Amino acid sequence: MIPFSKPDIGQEEIEAVTKVLKSGWLAAGKETEAFEKEFADYITPGDPQLDVSYEPYYCIFTNSCTSALKMAYKWAWDKGYYSISYPRNTFCATYSSAIEMGLRAFARDNDNEGRDREQLRVNVHYGGVKDETPCLIEDSAHRIEPNDPLVGKIRCYSFYATKNMTTGSGGMFVTNDKEIYDRARLYWRDGLSTSTADRHKEGGKKYNYNILTMAGGYDGNDIAATIGRCQLKKLPGFNQRRNKIVQQYNKEFKQTWKGNHLYPYFVQREEEVHELMDYLDKQGIKCGYHYPNTGWLGVSLPLYPSLTDKEVNYIIDSVKNYEKTKL
Repeated sequence: MIPFSKPDIGQEEIEAVTKVLKSGWLAAGKETEAFEKEFADYITPGDPQLDVSYEPYYCIFTNSCTSALKMAYKWAWDKGYYSISYPRNTFCATYSSAIEMGLRAFARDNDNEGRDREQLRVNVHYGGVKDETPCLIEDSAHRIEPNDPLVGKIRCYSFYATKNMTTGSGGMFVTNDKEIYDRARLYWRDGLSTSTADRHKEGGKKYNYNILTMAGGYDGNDIAATIGRCQLKKLPGFNQRRNKIVQQYNKEFKQTWKGNHLYPYFVQREEEVHELMDYLDKQGIKCGYHYPNTGWLGVSLPLYPSLTDKEVNYIIDSVKNYEKTKL
């Protein structure tokens, strides 16, 4: 059986998690702080070998990309924005989390729609392509690249189990605006003026805090963060292998897909999506469907670093054999 997705978890992650479990501090502590710093270093534009000063990126580790989006939408609401526009072909969390936070959400079919709401625009990065149109918020759940300049004011990442790197579940809220960061950090820690970790630092006020806003339930934890730190080190290698598989799929299927998070094999009719998935399932190949009810007619084939050359060739041959049954 070839699974649709298989997280690449090694001994490094196991040992790191064990160390955190034995430490006695599991939530929003030193591992979370370290992961946020390392991720910021990874995505902040610039060459660290050059003596050049770059605007710092601020990162907040959340328990999901959806939580990161909720923090972004809550900031937008607090700043007086009451609606957003988003591309139609995206996962429901892009717009459902906005609606949950009180905003109205409008789907757009192309880049020309929603321009009168340009400041409220949400870009979605998928298929390896970053939407460079001016926007407020970037949903980058399907794209993690180094040295990646922000387009909007806020970008949200996903570390779900099927992503290029994983923390099991988790996400990252990113901005280069210190005012936005400070506000979002309040949301992250339930509106409290100081975090538990801050209150327990040597010399700190160990019990004093104020509640400054109503929010919360978004924070990540040190168990997930330590996995993320291990995965981030491996991410370049993960993406290199993913890119190689994508190149092979494109060559064999005569497609030009650019992404390395998922690989859609496009068909002409919705019925074919189900037919192909049923056929591949009988061959022992599990697939996904992104995104139903949006006009997207693609069967997502397995794509992960530990997929062997033999398995890739078997998937390709199976898809081609299915096509022969349609002749």
